[in-house]
Amino acid sequence: MDNRVNIAVVIGVIFVLAFAVTLTQSDKQVESQLIEDEIPEELIYEWLKKYDPSEQIISVSGSAMASSNPDTLIIVLGVESEAKTANESLSQNSNSLNSVISSLKNSGISEDDIQTSNFSIYPLYDSIKDSNGNWQQILNGYRVSNILSIQTERIDSAGDIIDAAVSSGANRVDDVSFQLSDDKLQKISDDLIADAINDATQKAEKALVPLKQKIVGVKSIVIHDNVVPYYDGPMRASFDGFAESSMNSSPIMSGDEEITTNVSVVFYISQK
Repeated sequence: MDNRVNIAVVIGVIFVLAFAVTLTQSDKQVESQLIEDEIPEELIYEWLKKYDPSEQIISVSGSAMASSNPDTLIIVLGVESEAKTANESLSQNSNSLNSVISSLKNSGISEDDIQTSNFSIYPLYDSIKDSNGNWQQILNGYRVSNILSIQTERIDSAGDIIDAAVSSGANRVDDVSFQLSDDKLQKISDDLIADAINDATQKAEKALVPLKQKIVGVKSIVIHDNVVPYYDGPMRASFDGFAESSMNSSPIMSGDEEITTNVSVVFYISQK
């Protein structure tokens, strides 16, 4: 009886061990198959070719600059009115502004070149003491401000435009600036790309001389599109209550503007 039991136990252990070995081999095959399915060999090859840590490269930045005369004049001016009631203040402001716009058109400014830049209306208060000595806010009237932005190619007519506006009712001149139009700025920037790349190439070549290396190819070029011209102190003028005699066509001159284009280049290099 005992011998039969012992034989049965031995046979059971053998079956368990055989099943475990088979299961382990099957798991390894499944795991290997999953790895092969997840990352194809072609993809691994392409990745290694692209991100080869042994490749030799140099990264440099290049820039190019040019100066150009501005071709756009921008003047921000308008009318500010005060009256006891909102309607009265609005009416006065509207009449004065219409006169300003009419005068600008007569001076050669197109209606398409005139836009409303800002409009506001707000109450005016006086602070007084009551019989108990407490301060109170008393409504005293309304102030209306209507500001125009004039954009024109007549850059030599800044003084004449301001004179025409002020003489017809404008009592605010907030800004006078000379800028480059978007089209001109883009053209100059595009023309500077080749110069910026040449600048990057020269920098790389100079850096490689002591290393006894040379440029053998280009890996990437990035052109930075956020090109902004440098404006050397735009003119600003603020006026409150003009005297007509103070505006005698004073000359307002524009200066050259500087435009810069930047690139980033990565070169392949090797021993000479």
